[in-house]
Amino acid sequence: MLKIKNRFGNCPFWWLLFVAIILNGSCLSHLLAPAILSTKLQLKPDTIEYVGFPQSALNGTEVEIRLQCLDDLDLTFQVQYVIRSSPCDKEFFDAGRHAQVKDLLNFYFEHEWEIPSGYDYRKILFYKSQPQQFNCHQSHGMVLVQENERPRRPLEIHDVKEASSKYSNILSAPTSHPIRNRHIVGREQEIGRRFRREFAGLNGDSLDGGTKTTLSSWHPVQRLPADGIYFLVIKFTVIKSNLFVKTTQVPLVHNLTVDVQWRSPYGHLSAIDYPLLRFYAFMWFFYATLAIIWLICCLRYWMDILRIQFCIGAVIVTGMIEKGMFYSEYATMNEQGSTVHGFIEIAELVSCLKRTMARVLIIIVSLGYGVVKPRLGSTISQVIGVGFIYFVFSAMEAMARVSKNQVEGLKQKQLAALPLVLIEVVIFWWIFTSLISTMRVLKMRRNM
Repeated sequence: MLKIKNRFGNCPFWWLLFVAIILNGSCLSHLLAPAILSTKLQLKPDTIEYVGFPQSALNGTEVEIRLQCLDDLDLTFQVQYVIRSSPCDKEFFDAGRHAQVKDLLNFYFEHEWEIPSGYDYRKILFYKSQPQQFNCHQSHGMVLVQENERPRRPLEIHDVKEASSKYSNILSAPTSHPIRNRHIVGREQEIGRRFRREFAGLNGDSLDGGTKTTLSSWHPVQRLPADGIYFLVIKFTVIKSNLFVKTTQVPLVHNLTVDVQWRSPYGHLSAIDYPLLRFYAFMWFFYATLAIIWLICCLRYWMDILRIQFCIGAVIVTGMIEKGMFYSEYATMNEQGSTVHGFIEIAELVSCLKRTMARVLIIIVSLGYGVVKPRLGSTISQVIGVGFIYFVFSAMEAMARVSKNQVEGLKQKQLAALPLVLIEVVIFWWIFTSLISTMRVLKMRRNM
């Protein structure tokens, strides 16, 4: 009969299994929503262009709009923007309706009392600015869109209805996505109190803390009064320009860069991403505490340590590194509004490594290594093979999840998730059957 002296507890098998399961955590990260957005437009004579920027924003978030064009262009254009909310996150972020993007932007801009067919909510927050006219030459190529009204007019609560049937073909909600309604627009009294809420800063109650509007580098056009999903739609109308190129008589195209920045009282993270900042900070402290406790236990019983307990320590350290990397990524985004290119992918690979090690550890513990079996023999090669396959599929799924291409990323997620689910089923089945066998052996030894 195999007897292994271990003072980590009266039941070392269940102790090791419990610690292994605790370390087997899933990854919550995803592609961070950028707070500083930039796009380029081509303005032609006598044309109207729309551009849209969806964002999940916290209460008190401010929006800034900057435009860049060549200062030697004789281009005069009109700018007007709309900000509207929605209780459904799929409405503005859905990639399945990108083919009708111009019609959608036109609808969201012009129909302030209507919502696309297929959605069911009754109230939105809405704001429509006054048209402003700019000239690239007079503005020296840098245009800062500002609200001329003082005090700034807040967003209004609009009672909306579903759009008429003539818009149903291009504005219908996709049937493949369930509509998830959340109460972003609350009671009118509560919204009114949020409108009147004061924030830190002297720049027209903005967030930069400047002493005067003219001296500050932060010039928001609007402040959002409630947490929610918002859509900023900007309309550009060409008023005057050089109609043709002098040499070829080809219609002249003017390039315009649109920069939009969202900033909340807490930083640049969106309403969806901001809770994860504290989550990863908490998880790092949790893993650090667990590592200290595990180190103390290992030092106290160093003569009785099994190899598998070194593996548990390696998983704890890997988990601490993983959470630290995710926290660093989210903190950088919150402070600067942008992330380090490729860092989130590296953090995802570290997370895949940790989850692979944790699952391999659970399999080894379930097989009874160090408890009912002194060695695993040829089984260890099978465990390593399953772990390698899981790491490959997990890495593929993680890279698809943080893909920057929304349309292709959606297809990649669906394809990459299927083999990962299958290998997860195999691993869980193996763990379940191994646990039954190990417990049967332990019961037989207890009866002898």
